[in-house]
Amino acid sequence: MSFIRRLLAKPGWTTWPDWELTDSKFGRILQLCEGKAVLDCGCVGSRLEDPSGMSATSHYHLAKTASRCVGVDILGDEVERRRAAGYDVRIANVETMQLGETFEVVVAADLIEHLSNPGAFLERVREHLQPGGLLCLVTPNPFSANLALKSLAGIQSQVNPEHTCWYDPVTLRQLLERHHFELEEWYWQDYRMHPLAALLTRLRPNLAAHFIVIAHKRDVNAR
Repeated sequence: MSFIRRLLAKPGWTTWPDWELTDSKFGRILQLCEGKAVLDCGCVGSRLEDPSGMSATSHYHLAKTASRCVGVDILGDEVERRRAAGYDVRIANVETMQLGETFEVVVAADLIEHLSNPGAFLERVREHLQPGGLLCLVTPNPFSANLALKSLAGIQSQVNPEHTCWYDPVTLRQLLERHHFELEEWYWQDYRMHPLAALLTRLRPNLAAHFIVIAHKRDVNAR
């Protein structure tokens, strides 16, 4: 335990989990999706200016990796443009979707922090996952170096106006467990392009910009 940890430690306090730090937001997720039937929730991600622009999106890489990849999003015009480019993308709200099929992996990258009812979303995910299927989540870390330094300097963080909440590992774990998902893998993720971010996250990985959660659908009838 470092000097700072000894200085600040109090009975009952625990340190951040010793998760692996990765530069890649999708590297591990793509590994898990290889050759699988995948549902990509919130698949639009970024605006598609032309079909060639699709190669810059995560859905493009998921579709290339999976044996079958279906995308859903509420942005109808963008969905239609992607359908015209040859992708199996459908207009659906992830909190109410009823696709009538199941998948081995569900991916939701930078999505859960946008939702009005994340619990309803997780129930829809369970309905669309095969037994033992995987849910892969990516969400911003509210305790990242960027946000912490801005707070120390009295600078207001520039939060996406479509975000409705923040999650940390404790609150997201609680939400997942309430909806019968069991955690398998966790990662801190940061591109570490800024030298200060690279230094701070090397010293304290929990200061990364995002974290990645891999959880499997738990059988609620199992004893």
